[in-house]
Amino acid sequence: MLGFLLAFGTAISEALKDITSKFNLHHIDEYTAAFSMHLVQSILLAPLIFYFGFEEMTPRFLWALLASSILQLIVILLYFKAIKRSELSVTVPLITLTPLFMLLTSPILIGEFPSLLGIVGIILIVAGTYISNISEDNKNFFAPFAMLVKEQGPRYMLLVAFIWSITANIDKIGVEETSPVFWSFSKDFLILFYLIPILAVKSKKPLSQINKRKWPLLLVGFFRSASVLTQMFAIQFILVAYVISIKRASSVFIILFAFFYMNERKNFRNRLIGIIIILIGLFVIAIS
Repeated sequence: MLGFLLAFGTAISEALKDITSKFNLHHIDEYTAAFSMHLVQSILLAPLIFYFGFEEMTPRFLWALLASSILQLIVILLYFKAIKRSELSVTVPLITLTPLFMLLTSPILIGEFPSLLGIVGIILIVAGTYISNISEDNKNFFAPFAMLVKEQGPRYMLLVAFIWSITANIDKIGVEETSPVFWSFSKDFLILFYLIPILAVKSKKPLSQINKRKWPLLLVGFFRSASVLTQMFAIQFILVAYVISIKRASSVFIILFAFFYMNERKNFRNRLIGIIIILIGLFVIAIS
């Protein structure tokens, strides 16, 4: 039950991070946003590293760190390409496929496979999240899949979903070799350095952008840190596929926030149906 609660905390933190990020992206570019988020997380986690002490870096940990950081960097670039080249209603639903891909990648990479009841819960959460992200304007329920043939954006996002199914399992390896705090810090600190040359080339006056939005960016980094830490602790108690499925349910909180505080009533019928299915899926995983 502790693992489930931690995963639920991941979903809440992820939703808060996405909500605050949305407001920030009206004022800064996505490269500055990504860099500042990893910078704040590294600053917040650094004192914890000194408090708990440094962990032994085994060859298995170093390989996991290298693989995870490079794949995460690729994901960042592909994600931005996807949302720039196609509509969100076409690309975002494809992210929900990550837990389904994990039914293949988790047994191969870390030897984890959910129970039959757990698989049902994962499928329900994926279906609910997919439905909640589908626009009612789309006559074709499978429009995001149909667009895989026509547009680059959906293809990029499908690749993002698959890569995330790999990195989530690598997180398990990193945590097993060291600790949730040390792994979280090491991975994102390395990604921070990868982003420096990208920021220099792609962003205009990034320091000025950060200075103007320093407090909102600090808030994003805080929620990101909370999301990462709760996720890394959660995978110590329950299967990685369960954690990621529950994490994807963060859309429930985003939808409710948009409805009550931003007056976004569009597509609410689909979203309400999706929320109900997600909640059923969460209950099924909880009892599995």
